[in-house]
Amino acid sequence: MTQRLSWLILILAAVALRLPDIGNPLIDVDEQMYLLVGQRMWEGAIPYVDIWDRKPIGLFLIAAAARGLPGDPVVAYHLLALAAAAATAGLIATMARRHAGAAGALVAGLLYFVWLELLGGRGGQSPVFYDLAIVAAAMLTRDTIAGRRRAAIPAMLLAGIALQIKPTAVFEGCFFGVALLGATWHRHRNPARLAAAAALYAASALLPTIAAAAAYAGMGHGGAWWFATIESIFLRQATPGDPIAARLAGVALVLLVPAGLAIRGLVARPDRFLTGWLAVAVVGWLLVPPYFNHYALPLLLPIAVCAAAALDRRAMQALAAVAGGALLVFSGYPHRGDTADTRQRVATLARVIDRMRGQGCLFLVQAPPALYDATESCLPTRYPFPFHLVEASEARAIGIDPTQEVARILAARPPVIAIGDIPRNRRRPGVILVHRALARHYRAVARELGVTVYRRMSAAAPPARSGNTHGT
Repeated sequence: MTQRLSWLILILAAVALRLPDIGNPLIDVDEQMYLLVGQRMWEGAIPYVDIWDRKPIGLFLIAAAARGLPGDPVVAYHLLALAAAAATAGLIATMARRHAGAAGALVAGLLYFVWLELLGGRGGQSPVFYDLAIVAAAMLTRDTIAGRRRAAIPAMLLAGIALQIKPTAVFEGCFFGVALLGATWHRHRNPARLAAAAALYAASALLPTIAAAAAYAGMGHGGAWWFATIESIFLRQATPGDPIAARLAGVALVLLVPAGLAIRGLVARPDRFLTGWLAVAVVGWLLVPPYFNHYALPLLLPIAVCAAAALDRRAMQALAAVAGGALLVFSGYPHRGDTADTRQRVATLARVIDRMRGQGCLFLVQAPPALYDATESCLPTRYPFPFHLVEASEARAIGIDPTQEVARILAARPPVIAIGDIPRNRRRPGVILVHRALARHYRAVARELGVTVYRRMSAAAPPARSGNTHGT
């Protein structure tokens, strides 16, 4: 099988697997926030200054690029994600051909697609994009070590680009750098040359981050950039009662077959670079709680490449196909009708909100950020991600007192408040403040998508009874 045919099959598989979810505005709350920031960037907002989140600027630039394309921005963003996933799988197959047959390499690329769906990568989560930079960096690093090409600087630059999409890419980036330095020492045995190479590789990897820092410093917002993208990461705390062990067990169960195939592949064809990459990826994943499903997506890269040698055998291909197919069915794939239904319900809810808010700002509390986009509402706060102001883990991590910020927003009398219900947050101070305001000054007018919409009453209007609501 030629590489060209392999790429064609992988592109078709990417389209077939991801097509049902293209355009679904509620696949994941994180990507809703990315798109919201991307849109407000087009309107002149500066991330970390006018609209706050801790994700690196690269992710927001991708979202802004999607917002700049014609047509529906959610569709555009998902098409970019599809292209990134297809390219990633293609590079996995290309890299796997170095130590496995064409069939095993192709199935390794398909394995990446299937488990991407199973671990929260259906839409445009950040690993869907930075996995592409990481697998390209890994391929260049391995080829440089083997003497097939000299591409150490491009490899480290790609790792640096991944770092500006998701900070956890630092683990793989450091491993690639150490592997390249090991190869440099093996070839030259010269301490001065090793030190020069280390400085050059580090500078290449840090170049995208230095560029981002310099841009913000030039605008006079260097401190805002540093706090949001660096300091705030370490200020987050574990949420009391978070089911961390259950999440770990769930991910381990989903990855049981591909991880087993990866180990079998390494036993069949030992490879120090691939073994090290897989080990570093696992350690990096374990070091970053709270272990949501999509946190494990970077593991799929080394797992798929390592599994290729095992997947040369038809019995192992059948095992992967049965396991992947069963898990897809169990997950609800292909989510038939979900995208169209969700789009309709978001649009309906947005119309209800727009009729009532006038020129005022919608205030979302534990509700989808997509509603800010769908209503084109102004933002009542520079912290529009609905969980930053209420989650216990964020209480000391966003640079302000979240309860005071909620009080400030409520004092401005937002005409419409849309609130969801998360049991663990019911006793959080910000949520209590909101419910008190709702009881005194608002009445429920609609319920949809797990969100209740409240309209502020005029001073003369009596409070409505709790049962006087209607759905959309």
